[in-house]
Amino acid sequence: MRTVIRMTGILFVFGLSVAAAADTPESAPTTDEAPATEAAPAASADAAAIVKQVEAKYAAVETMHASFVQTTKSELFGDEKQAGTVVIKRPTKMRWIFPDAGKQFITDGSTMWVYTEPDKQVIRFDDVAQQADAAQSLLQSLDKLDELFHVEAASPAIEGKHAFVLKPRAEGQVKKIDLVLTTDLLVEHVVITDSFDSVTEMDFSDVKLGQDAPDALFGFVVPEGVEVITSSGGM
Repeated sequence: MRTVIRMTGILFVFGLSVAAAADTPESAPTTDEAPATEAAPAASADAAAIVKQVEAKYAAVETMHASFVQTTKSELFGDEKQAGTVVIKRPTKMRWIFPDAGKQFITDGSTMWVYTEPDKQVIRFDDVAQQADAAQSLLQSLDKLDELFHVEAASPAIEGKHAFVLKPRAEGQVKKIDLVLTTDLLVEHVVITDSFDSVTEMDFSDVKLGQDAPDALFGFVVPEGVEVITSSGGM
């Protein structure tokens, strides 16, 4: 269950990275008040301009493939570090593979499967679309980024990067997302704080946009001898 909660916030991240990578604006200029040797925090107008570009360009890219390293820190569950690959297909299909941990997280947009190979167990969540929170909904409507999140430039700024703090306008499983983009707006680092105050950090690499991702990739066949648990509750 904790895997599902942590992933909920992460779903947003890759949707945003697909959108951001479709455009390459110049870095936000510094203000006159900023010292010459330091990067000044982006002005609200600069942050808003980048958000508009993300919203305007999202429809241009349908799929994303990437590698990631995920570190989760929780007072209740301890620290956990995992690596793997992800494939996203707009608006709601996702395939997360954690090879070292023997885990898979797959959804076709209506049914979600959380498979843990060492435990020989699959948790099936039906009607995922009806349970979506603000973060998940964003994958379906990134053209409404500003409507779903309060977007602010991070302070202090990170020199040579675009850094933002995103806070959902509606209550849900994600409290905030700290997002760092390269100057060409590719996602580089993300910190997700959920409603349990658990923190998940993600670093991205080998990002590929627009590659083929057939729908069959987002289906799941239960391996022989694996127990299936169907969840009737929320995520």
